[in-house]
Amino acid sequence: MLTKKDFGCRLILSLFSLVLILSFFGCTGPQQREEENIYRVPVIVMSVKRGSIESSTQYTGIIKPKRIAYVASVIPGRVSEVCYELGQKVKRGDTLFTVDSKELEANIALLEEQLKVASANISLAETQVQSAMGSGHLSQKNQLEAALTSAEHNYTAAKKVYDAAVLLYEMDKITSIKFYQVKNQFEQAKNALKTADKAYNLYINQLSADVMNSSNQQLEQAKAAYDALKIQLESAREQLKYTYVKSPMDGIIAAKDILEGSLISNTMVPYVIADVDTVQVSVSVTENVINKIKLGQKIEIQIPAAGTGTFIGQISEISPVIDQTTFSYQVLIDVPNHNNLIKSGMTAKVHMQDKKLENVVLAPISAILNSDSGSYVFVVENNRAVKRFVDTGINNDKLIAITKGLQTGDRLIIKGQHYLNHYDPVTITQEAF
Repeated sequence: MLTKKDFGCRLILSLFSLVLILSFFGCTGPQQREEENIYRVPVIVMSVKRGSIESSTQYTGIIKPKRIAYVASVIPGRVSEVCYELGQKVKRGDTLFTVDSKELEANIALLEEQLKVASANISLAETQVQSAMGSGHLSQKNQLEAALTSAEHNYTAAKKVYDAAVLLYEMDKITSIKFYQVKNQFEQAKNALKTADKAYNLYINQLSADVMNSSNQQLEQAKAAYDALKIQLESAREQLKYTYVKSPMDGIIAAKDILEGSLISNTMVPYVIADVDTVQVSVSVTENVINKIKLGQKIEIQIPAAGTGTFIGQISEISPVIDQTTFSYQVLIDVPNHNNLIKSGMTAKVHMQDKKLENVVLAPISAILNSDSGSYVFVVENNRAVKRFVDTGINNDKLIAITKGLQTGDRLIIKGQHYLNHYDPVTITQEAF
């Protein structure tokens, strides 16, 4: 049973507790409601990590074929057929165009007939030499008669060739040089006939030593004439091969300047053939880079006109001598052109590695902000954006090395930082990896 004293104490304690509770709610309630009404900037964060990074310098070059062939005709003449058009692919040995061969073929036929006459003249000269040796027998007389008959036949054959040459010359089918060659052969046959006749007539009176020498000279002349004709015939047949102008390599027709029926000479370049399966980029690099690259090194190349992707090239040549005009070194890079998307003359952006760092603090370049006081970032601490000044190092297209101001594990704001001030309340909507 409570006494009045106990009841009074409990009443006082209850009243005191009620006052404390009312005081607590009276003081904290508005503050909590104020905290709940604060606007928090939504941000995306990532945990800072270490890794490797390499920086590169961009150089600009122009695409060109790795191999180019300038095709010309060895012999002059009139174009009889054109086989390929601009942009078409060709294989090594394919006939690009032909030169009219009618004149050469007529010349070859004429030389072949002249060679036959020359061969007959040799036989006749050999017979004359034998006759000049003078055996005094009837058989020698028979030989001289046979030689005379042969000379008459050769003369008849040579005259036919000569008459044909006269007609061809009047029709401008052969040159004056060829005509006079035939004429000379005819004169030789004519002279041979006279010689045979003379030999036969002198047989009875015994040939002198002078006649013997003359016979030997005629034999040598006949052999020399035969050899000269043989060389001319071989040369004409070789020139006939040149009437078919062929491609020296696989490739594509990069330029064409030829028409059927037009005249062509060996100073003209009717076709240009380019190897487009592998193209080449030429860039000029500085002395800071030249010793950091090597033959066979893989290089990333961007060719905007050929697509948004990255092409991988390989260094094929490095000039050891600096260009005194540009004070740079020429570097050639081979680039495979599998789908023939890369065309000669396109602009290429070549990325050469300058420096590489390992195990460094990395941050996205987009997270870095700048002010007059320096570069800075925002990190999240206790749901607030904390501004930190940082020192930066090398960078590539996406990342940058942080040498001071960030540590592994810091929650770096990578989206929404442009709308923040120091110690602004934030709410994390996503954590990137």
